[in-house]
Amino acid sequence: MEFDRVVTGRHSVREFSERSISHSKLRQIVKLAQWAPSWVNSQPWKVYIATGKHLEDIKAMFQQKDAAHTKSNPDLAVMSRTQWNERTQANMKKWRHDIVAHFSTFDEAHSKMTRAMNTLNSAAAIAYITIPTQTPDWSILDSGAFAQTLMLAAKDLGIDSIPTYNSVRFPDEIRSILGIPTTERLMVGIELGYATNSHINHYRSDRVPVDEILKIED
Repeated sequence: MEFDRVVTGRHSVREFSERSISHSKLRQIVKLAQWAPSWVNSQPWKVYIATGKHLEDIKAMFQQKDAAHTKSNPDLAVMSRTQWNERTQANMKKWRHDIVAHFSTFDEAHSKMTRAMNTLNSAAAIAYITIPTQTPDWSILDSGAFAQTLMLAAKDLGIDSIPTYNSVRFPDEIRSILGIPTTERLMVGIELGYATNSHINHYRSDRVPVDEILKIED
């Protein structure tokens, strides 16, 4: 696939089909993602991919925790959206407005989005990316580069994705299920699969004009 089509074609899918992803394809996208850059070639990332019974256990755990209103404790700090920079808040508000406009009513939008989050988007696999606890914050940047490369590699093979905060809200339980040592921090879970033709997957968020974010100085 042409590179620009891969980049613009990748979008956040919120309903995956029951079609599974072969282990060979999962290995292929991770192998390609390894070409992401990292500080002093540290390559701090590791990947734990949950499928089958392990993924079922993660989804069941998540739903139980969510139903009990268990407080999230992700390895990366979060903050209230009201505390974000005004420019980023404006982008988020527009996104929420566009999501609602994509559906018939606010209630429909809320129902569909809530169901998607509660089921971890019915993903066929979730790739959990970690970095060692004994690394600088720069390794977070490296893991982000790795994550994006992984998602683009997946798209090139026709596999859809969405990176989610939801999937790493309960890191201790994820570590227990997948055998991840406490010496590693969970950065993000990337949900993978093949998109259904559901209306929720037809939505595409837009991007601000490039001149609003770009300044070139001669």
